[in-house]
Amino acid sequence: MIYGIILAAGSGSRMKTKDKKQFIKINNKPVLYYSIDKFLKVKKINRLIMVINKNDFDNSIFKSLLKIYNKDISSGKINFVFGGKERYDSVYNALSFIDEYMDIKSNDKVLIHDSARPNVDINDINNLIKSLNKYKAVTLGYKLSDSIKLIRKSNNSLKQVIKSIDRNSHYLISTPQGFDFKTIYNCYNKFVKSKKKLNITDDMQIIEYFSNEKGYILDSNKLNFKITTKDDLNMIKYII
Repeated sequence: MIYGIILAAGSGSRMKTKDKKQFIKINNKPVLYYSIDKFLKVKKINRLIMVINKNDFDNSIFKSLLKIYNKDISSGKINFVFGGKERYDSVYNALSFIDEYMDIKSNDKVLIHDSARPNVDINDINNLIKSLNKYKAVTLGYKLSDSIKLIRKSNNSLKQVIKSIDRNSHYLISTPQGFDFKTIYNCYNKFVKSKKKLNITDDMQIIEYFSNEKGYILDSNKLNFKITTKDDLNMIKYII
């Protein structure tokens, strides 16, 4: 079985918009719609777990999505889980739900995706799934094309350059990220039990900290960027 987790419980505070970014409409459809639609079109994904804020069940835009996917919800194809305080809390809630309510097998896989990346490519998702037949932790990503500078931290708009960094040894990471289910879930359990305060920004870091498994990057579409600012939103509107 292959499970898909779509994270849509964030507050989107950095956007400073009336609606949370997952509910902002592009071509009369909320940002969240595009990720759901892409994942449902991937035939190899058997179950989809939507992680949302419990208060969003009363959101009119979210209610419209429930109507669109009523058939998939009724059949059990789409399930819902409440998110946590941090992103990693939301992921752990979803993994725990799958472990408790699904009949997990030794070769089951899971894909974890940020709903704020609506332009994910279906071919990239399929290639990611294929790569999990060989590796236990794989993420989408793409090479840097711009020059990179290490800067001295400052609150000013003008930053001091410390040195240049070789861009050829660096990648920008996107989602979904794919894992052997038991591997990533065991690592998350270790993380939760450790009570370590770590700056976790993606799920591959959990593998890095709590597993001996190696993580791999699959070259993918660089237009699969995350909506974080209004500039990102304007760009994704133009692309879609």
